[in-house]
Amino acid sequence: MFDPFQTAQTRGPDQAVFRGLRSTPIALPEADHRKLQEHLDDCAAAVQPQTTLLSYVLANKLMNARPMADVHCSDLAVGGSHVTYTVDGEAPQTGLLVHHAGPEPIRGVIPVASLLGATLIGMRVGQRAPLLCEDGSISKLIVSGVKLAI
Repeated sequence: MFDPFQTAQTRGPDQAVFRGLRSTPIALPEADHRKLQEHLDDCAAAVQPQTTLLSYVLANKLMNARPMADVHCSDLAVGGSHVTYTVDGEAPQTGLLVHHAGPEPIRGVIPVASLLGATLIGMRVGQRAPLLCEDGSISKLIVSGVKLAI
């Protein structure tokens, strides 16, 4: 099977993750950038083992994101947008990307303060990225559609 993360110079899953997380600058609306920082601060305050991976993803996203006052991209996943994505080639799924989610999971809602949400925010249609999972595994995430919920 073809692996889009595999190259002739690097082999193995560890190298694929690092290539996927390399510095890829993204533009985010200022409000989303500010909320990402708040989510990261919440993770630091929680100091729980399950927030370690989320902190890593959020910090990486913030390090590569540039806050912009006027970002109007119809294919950019931002808070409040419906994002269609696939994980490991499974059937496409769609969810509403939100910054504030309740304590109970709701079908069709993707909290940005989750590994999936933190990975999706700032991605564009057609973009691929490694998705870190709670169990330590790594999946392949592809964004196939974005629709603003306005």
